[in-house]
Amino acid sequence: MINFKNMKIRTQLFLLIFAAGLFCFLLYNSMWKYKWQVYELLQSSPAILQHIFPGPQDDFWMTIRTEALNYDIPESETDADGNKAIAPFFEIADPYTSIYIYGIEDGLYRAGTTPSYFDTGSSMFFNSLYQWSDGQGEYEQDLVVEFRNGYAQVIVHFLHPTFFVAPYFFFCFGLSMIIFFVVILLFISRKVNSVILLKQKILQMAAGDLTSPIPKLQQDEIGILAHELDGLRIALHETITQEQESRLANQDLISALSHDLRTPLTILNGYLEIAKLNKKPEMQEEYLNRCLNKTDEIRQMTDRIFEYALVYEEAELPVLSALPVGALYRYLSENADFLRLTGFLVSLELPETLTSLSQSSEPKSQDTLYFSGDETLLTRIFNNLFSNIIKYGTKKELVIITGSIATDHILISLFNTVKQESSDIESTQIGLKSVRKMLELMGGTLQTEQNDVEYTVRLELPVYPCSSNG
Repeated sequence: MINFKNMKIRTQLFLLIFAAGLFCFLLYNSMWKYKWQVYELLQSSPAILQHIFPGPQDDFWMTIRTEALNYDIPESETDADGNKAIAPFFEIADPYTSIYIYGIEDGLYRAGTTPSYFDTGSSMFFNSLYQWSDGQGEYEQDLVVEFRNGYAQVIVHFLHPTFFVAPYFFFCFGLSMIIFFVVILLFISRKVNSVILLKQKILQMAAGDLTSPIPKLQQDEIGILAHELDGLRIALHETITQEQESRLANQDLISALSHDLRTPLTILNGYLEIAKLNKKPEMQEEYLNRCLNKTDEIRQMTDRIFEYALVYEEAELPVLSALPVGALYRYLSENADFLRLTGFLVSLELPETLTSLSQSSEPKSQDTLYFSGDETLLTRIFNNLFSNIIKYGTKKELVIITGSIATDHILISLFNTVKQESSDIESTQIGLKSVRKMLELMGGTLQTEQNDVEYTVRLELPVYPCSSNG
């Protein structure tokens, strides 16, 4: 079924003109057809007719009876003296009334008068109205009246309703035309209001407001324009938003890169200073190996600089592989050792299962649990977390590192006491943002709890047994 609202404006206007014209034409014909019924209805309110249309006097027939007693009925139509004598009797009639006298016994015409309005200068106008009404407005009444010399039948023709025709015509025609133009103007006004609404929305968009939606209109040209304009608004808003997010992401990228590079450089510098001071000579080779590992981490970070966008862009994915949960022990123990070297008191409370898995000579045994991870991301995650402990934690209180393994996940917690002066240090939280995003890319989660004294971080990663490993 064709929807009127989905048509083109010119088609809508054409159909509306046709429908409105047909309705107004039928309305006019109906009102004109029942014009005399309307006149009779108006007769029930004589006060209205007296002010608008001419009409016979209320005591017309009483006057006829009274005056008739003063005159004789002419002998015949050719009775010149009789017609002359009765002539004053007909002055009772107003200019729109005719009076005719007929004999009762023979029914022959004796005397009469036509409406005097025919004899005035306005007779042409009156005749036009009379012809226009086709004589339907004329009505007659008859009555047997007593004259001085006997009784006669008096027939009276009233032409007063003839004057109702012209005003009623203009009323019907005017009402029909008013309805026709009102319908058309309402249609045009509605379309103009839609254009004005679009103009206001365009001005709002030009002023920078891209969040206010454009209302849905009909599916005509204006409605299609509104739909396309709303699509343009959405596209512009998304483009500007993406541009702002990209700018912020670039700023965060620089901050993240600086933060992630600073951590291994700090650790590398710490190991070199320890080696320079020749502390723990038996660990010199281990420290040198760790220094080499840190330089390799820095090289990988600089080689994979564009991978930092993973923190902000979900379109790129890390290189995930199945890693045994025991591999986490290396990251935790290495960073715990560095905390001790920098003067922190560290308690590494890992389950025996995790420790044994890290030392297992059969990593592919049925008892081995795995998780999906990226070694580079894991290095950055733990470097960030332990770097925060060095920066904000106090060396006077114990740093507690715990872990637990369940059937479907592994949970690692880091607890430290916040040093008093850390409350004055402004943090961008970029490190935690990066950690949380990198864990999400590996299917994990990050939770933090902090107050003025204590700070706890919990990492959770899903695990699966060897049999589930593809």
